[in-house]
Amino acid sequence: MYCLECGQLIPQQPARPPVPPQFATPATSGHPAESAPRPRPTTSRIEAVPLPGTLPWQQRQGGAEPAGAAAPTPTPQPAERARIERVELSFSTGQRVTVAGSAVIGRKPGDTALAMGVQGIEVADDTRSVSRVHLALEVADGTITVGDLGSSNGSGIERDGVVTPLESAGSRVEAFPGDTVWVGDLNFVIRAF
Repeated sequence: MYCLECGQLIPQQPARPPVPPQFATPATSGHPAESAPRPRPTTSRIEAVPLPGTLPWQQRQGGAEPAGAAAPTPTPQPAERARIERVELSFSTGQRVTVAGSAVIGRKPGDTALAMGVQGIEVADDTRSVSRVHLALEVADGTITVGDLGSSNGSGIERDGVVTPLESAGSRVEAFPGDTVWVGDLNFVIRAF
């Protein structure tokens, strides 16, 4: 409010809204039963509803636990595996690509691959379940690593019938020859030379 004569702001106490009756403290008449606190109503616990998986690698495998809950199969020990220098990726579309070094896989990975100085692997996908830049793959020091690059429909590694989802734009995970890697609705099998 302002003073009509001088225009100064007149400070006022903010008016508090009335307290709803269920939260008001009752006036006591001195009787001990009236001063005891009233029990609050209990609320039921609400369970989160899981969303159904729509991609093949998000489905249950043979009636087992969901793919995200399954523990990955133990990896072969270094003494058991041969040194890998290059791999062949055999896509579910029929495409076959050889990789020696680093690669970026997606529908249109050319610009990103050029900027990173790596091989770009373009995958034909009319359904657009594969992102423009979907997955990174690297063959270095005898090991194969894959990592999701923040794709829309996610990635996963399938080993011995168990699919383990990759973190979106997360850390890279070691893959082995014979693993199936899912990129959206498509997949490829890793074969060593």
